[in-house]
This record gives sequence, structure tokens and C-alpha cells, in this order.
Amino acid sequence: MINDFMKSLAQFSDPRFRRVVLIGVGGAIVTIIALWAAIGFTLNSIDFFTNGGWLETAVDWLLGVGLAVLVLLLFPSVTVLISSLLLDQIAEAVEEKHYPDLPQPREQPIVEALISGLKFALTALFLNILILPLLITGPFYVIAFYGMNGYLLSREYFELVAARRYDISTMTAFRKRRQMKLWIAGIGLTFLMTIPIVNLIAPIIATAFMVHYSIRLGAFQPGAIA
Repeated sequence: MINDFMKSLAQFSDPRFRRVVLIGVGGAIVTIIALWAAIGFTLNSIDFFTNGGWLETAVDWLLGVGLAVLVLLLFPSVTVLISSLLLDQIAEAVEEKHYPDLPQPREQPIVEALISGLKFALTALFLNILILPLLITGPFYVIAFYGMNGYLLSREYFELVAARRYDISTMTAFRKRRQMKLWIAGIGLTFLMTIPIVNLIAPIIATAFMVHYSIRLGAFQPGAIA
């Protein structure tokens, strides 16, 4: 598993890896600046107090600080969202470099990909909201967070990689047979996603890692589902 992770990091010299990173970060910067400008313009055009004065100035200052905090909080998420749209290119780059003998990937229907992504997003949102009350329990929330998201991320990234060659039923059958090993790997990916700065490129690392790891588990080999 560690070797798979190190190979993923080593391939960041690949132009396609750097391209996805630059598009993700650059797209996030443009999106955040546009959002900041739009919200800032709207707030500046609103007078909260009829007579203005120091109260108006204080409110404007507080809203400005709040907007800056919102931008900082949104930046990693927007970066990850944009780069996630290009992760198929990362899987392709890893396969071409390390596994050139793999069969050609299948054409995944757009509807299939959209439904799969939507199901994952809604499931992840629902389950993370569901465990929020565990925050008051301290360590139990941490255990639940990493355990649950480890499962979700292992499933998401495995299916992202496997969907290139498996249909849904075949992909599900393989995943269930390797569930425990994938879940352990998913916990590591969850930890990666929670590290500031690193989380900006975590989806790229996770995708490259999952290509290596899935193949090492026997994916795409004859009789893998038998």
C-alpha cells in the first residue's frame, strides 16, 4: 500500500498531473474571486442603517471579515470539485505509464457516471450529517468519521477507476470481494483529505493510488470476479 502511494507521488512530474492541479487551483481562484466580487458588490450596495455612521462602517467591516473567512473555507472545496472533473485523465496517465498492457477502457455512459456521482454525493452528505451528534462524544465521532468516510472514499475512488473497464454489476461484485482491504485504504485516503494544503491535491493522489492498489488486488485480470 505504501509503495502504491509513493508511486502516485512520484508521477507528479507527469504534465497531465500538473495540468489537473493547475486547472483545479486556477479554476478555484477565478471562481472564488468572482464570488467574492459579486457578494461584495451586493453587500456594498445595501444600507443596513438609515443614518449610516459608525454602525454602518462596523457592519461593513464585519461582513468583509466574514466574506474573507467564507472564501478561505470554500477555496479547498472548489479546487477539489474542479479537479475531480478531470480525474479520469489521472487514471489514464497512470495506466499508460505503469500498465500499458491493460485492455482498452470501455466507453462509460455519461448518465451512468452522473447517477453514480450523485448517489455518492448524497450518501456522503446524509451520513456525515447523521453522525454530527457524535461530536459531543469526542473520540467516538473521530472513529465514526474515519470509519464511515473510509468506506465511502474507498468505494468512490475504486468505482472511478474500475468503471473504466467494468460495468456496474461486475464492479460491485469485485468491490465486495475486496471490501476490507479497500476500506483500510479508504481510511488512509480520508486522513489525506483532512490535511490542509495537501487536500488540494488529495483527489489526484487518491485516484493514482487506487489505480495501483486495485490492480495489485487483482482488478482487470482474467477470473478476477470468479
